[in-house]
Parts: sequence; C-alpha cells; structure tokens
Amino acid sequence: MMNWIGIFAVGLALVMGGSGWVGLSVAEDQKKALLDLVKDRDQAIQDIVRSETKGETPEERTKLKAIVGGMFDFEAYARVCLGRYWAERTEAERQDFVQVNRQLIEKNYSNPALYTKADKIEYTEVELDGKEAVVKTEVFYKSETSTIDYQLHLVDGKWLIYDMMIDDLSIGKSNRSQFRKEIRKSSFDGLMKKLHKKLKEDKDEGKGGA
Repeated sequence: MMNWIGIFAVGLALVMGGSGWVGLSVAEDQKKALLDLVKDRDQAIQDIVRSETKGETPEERTKLKAIVGGMFDFEAYARVCLGRYWAERTEAERQDFVQVNRQLIEKNYSNPALYTKADKIEYTEVELDGKEAVVKTEVFYKSETSTIDYQLHLVDGKWLIYDMMIDDLSIGKSNRSQFRKEIRKSSFDGLMKKLHKKLKEDKDEGKGGA
C-alpha cells in the first residue's frame, strides 16, 4: 500500500504536470493569436492592393494608412529611433518627434507598390516572452527572399508593433544611427528641421503627381 509520502508525491507530480500543460497551452494560444493578428493585418493589406484599382485610390490609401497605424506603437518606435537622446527632450519635442515619425511611417508603409512585389509570405515562428513578442516571416519575391520580423509588445491589453527587423536590420536602430549623426553634426533642432522639410517635399510631390 502506498504511504502518505507516496500519495503526496504523486499528487504533487499531477498538480505540477497539470500546471505545466496549462501554462504551455496558454502560451501556445497566445502565439496563435499573435500569428493570426499579423496574418489578418497582411491579408487586409493584400485585399486592398490586389483590387482592380491596386490600392491607388485616395480611399484605399486612407484604408492602408489606417491598417498600418492601427497596429503600430509610434511612441515606442520613436524611443527606439532616438535612443539616449529621448531622455534629454522636452515633452513638446518628444511629441513633435513622434508625430513626424508617424507621418513618415504612414507615408512609406501605405504605398501599395510596397506590397505588390511579394509573391508569397510564410509565417515561420512566433517568439513570446511575457509582454514582448516577435512574429517571424519570410517574404518570397521573383528572384529573392527576404525576412521580416515584427517586434511587438503588449500595451493596455493590445499587441502593437514597435519595430521591424528586415533581413536582420532593425528599422528603428538604422534610423537611430542616421539621427545621431545629424544631432552630432548640428543639433536636435537641426534634425527636426530636416525631417519636417522632407515631409513637406513629399507632400508637395504628392500634390504635383495628383
């Protein structure tokens, strides 16, 4: 007959084992939810850019901008871009920097041509660590393959993208390197003047092509 120590050990093993399976199941559910989130986002974009008008109408571009912006944490991305210089900025300067970067991201990533070149996207892996996650994808073009890894974090119960690794190169950190050079060369104000000037030029070009 099994003594009380044996019974306790078996019971403990069942509880521990059960807890482990529950934890594993929850983690897998979270990974699947993250994968579905990015897949649904990509599918919504593809539905627009593969339409008869190829995403080029003002209404379609507005929808693309909403999809891009709806899953992006622009403030966290701005922090990545500015690095240690973020702490030195006033609240007004931070908000200006966030808004400029938001406009640049929305402009660049609401361009339909960016999404029509890919033949296929494969979702290869989801890494989950508490409130941080990475959804890894492989994008196939006619003559080459590229990897795009979406870095997300949990903000008020919602998963948001704050950076992207394209072929192992962080978009935020790449910008940080360029921004630092400009700040050292002139100043933060000098950087902002350049960014505002670029936005104005882009808008003027858009009006000219309309």
